[in-house]
Amino acid sequence: MMMEQNIYPEEFGYHFSFKNFEKIYRQTISAFKKQMTLEDFVEAAADFEEGTEQFTLKHQSQLEPGVKRYCWVDGKTERMIVTAFNNEGEIIGVQFDIYEKFKTDRELTINRYQLPFTEEWFVLWGGTNNFVNYHYPHRHQRYAYDFIRKKDGRAHDGDPETLKSYYAFNSPVSAPRAGTVVRILDGIPDNETLKMNLDAPEGNAIIIEHDNNEYSLLAHLRNNSILVEVGDTVETGDMIAQCGNSGASDMPHLHFHVMNDIEPHEADSIRIQFASGREPVQGDTVKGRK
Repeated sequence: MMMEQNIYPEEFGYHFSFKNFEKIYRQTISAFKKQMTLEDFVEAAADFEEGTEQFTLKHQSQLEPGVKRYCWVDGKTERMIVTAFNNEGEIIGVQFDIYEKFKTDRELTINRYQLPFTEEWFVLWGGTNNFVNYHYPHRHQRYAYDFIRKKDGRAHDGDPETLKSYYAFNSPVSAPRAGTVVRILDGIPDNETLKMNLDAPEGNAIIIEHDNNEYSLLAHLRNNSILVEVGDTVETGDMIAQCGNSGASDMPHLHFHVMNDIEPHEADSIRIQFASGREPVQGDTVKGRK
């Protein structure tokens, strides 16, 4: 009996469009099979495929060692499939969604901004679609970035349950542009890893008012690390805090976006025009200016 040939990651869309759902399911990892039966997967896949023409590869990325993500989009319906494969060729996950695009992509900040740090960081989430940026469907955070620090492909060195093991934790955070500090949230404890505080989603945070009614938000800062007060004037590059793990954060990272109002849950996020002329996207390694 011949062994069944695996589906290569770059061929997933072809197999899905040809309804090879059982073959796809057999290649998933055991944890996926425990969460979803073959019958349920085939039914969900068939419903999602109905009315589509051909899923083609739109994006791919690698956020952690040994795992690659792929984005497949059907041009007729804009339906999107996100798949993740490990180094052994097993399918870790399959997610069905819609590939959204918004007219606000054409609207940029009037001001130009620097990255809010001077060291080398990795773009975990950022860009103008919901594959590279999970914030994208939500207008309040649509053009937000989440940054982490990595070395040798990893976000931490040592015990992953210890905050200080993460390269981002305690790293300096700087003002992305000159302005006036108009709001500070502080005194919120940093979470243990893999836990989040949804009661205070921004965690410890700073909002800076800039020219042209633009406001930058820097969130998930380390408790008691904020160096500025409301009313302080800051210059581009001034150190204002340290990265932490407060609020809706389950691993140390820095959240940064620019908005058109001081109230984060009422404002519209604005696509950032960077002083460098280069717009970071998920998977990029970037370094701020001193």
